Amino acid sequence: MAKKMYEGKAVHFAFNIWDFTSAQAVLEAAREAGQDVILQTSAGIYRELPQEELRSFVTSYAERLGINAWLNLDHCRDEQMVRDAMDKGWDSVMLDMSQKSLAENIAAVNRLHAYAQSKAHRPYVEAEVGILQGTEEDITSIESHIATRTDIDQFAEQARFDALAVAFGNAHGTYRTRPELHYDLVEYAAGKSGKPFVVHGASGLSEEDVSKLAAIRGVRKINISTDLKLAALQGYREAEKKGFFAEIGFQPVKISQYVQEAVKNKALAKLSIMKGEGKG
Repeated sequence: MAKKMYEGKAVHFAFNIWDFTSAQAVLEAAREAGQDVILQTSAGIYRELPQEELRSFVTSYAERLGINAWLNLDHCRDEQMVRDAMDKGWDSVMLDMSQKSLAENIAAVNRLHAYAQSKAHRPYVEAEVGILQGTEEDITSIESHIATRTDIDQFAEQARFDALAVAFGNAHGTYRTRPELHYDLVEYAAGKSGKPFVVHGASGLSEEDVSKLAAIRGVRKINISTDLKLAALQGYREAEKKGFFAEIGFQPVKISQYVQEAVKNKALAKLSIMKGEGKG
């Protein structure tokens, strides 16, 4: 791989994928947009997919397309699984201990960071302060808890990590009403930690919101999950309308093509927000 995930100053989109078809769609969208990209696996998807084969596929296909693509394990509460992802070559991992006490969160992140330093490829460790409402794969939170500056201060001073996410009014899933985003908290956390800032829950945010967040100094990663799944759902529906689900005329390849195209187009629409600034 030509460079590591947080080299340079570019803001990268990170898309949650669930199989090789969705991974291929995202990679092709990135190539068409002329941008590098991050592919994420949730803890649940990580369990289901053949990890070594996915790692090999992402590396080889990205090289063929002439882009950089990285793998991140997203929102994992299982420390052993996070270590396993590091062992299998994931470029970045997120240990989500945000629902624990701040002290427990700090201790767990520090354990993980020490383990990351023992790996030859030095994977990044992403941490989170505050709790995001909503559902992200198998991680569900009923209530949100916007991070406080006091907690951010303590975490930045005592924890060892490579990227930071905080709850700033964002949420997982779709937004039923326009969210009240605390941009000042993003600026504060990014400045206080001096580490790359990660925006979670970007699905459903307006292009204006995403652009405003991307423009904040220190923001480096913007996560998209639900929007990609909804695009896949639309692909399945389009294939059904065309009759490819009928017993006579059933065409799995055609169905897959519709889903892949829908996912690619949605990823491309998100990537276009950066207007070609996703490299460097």
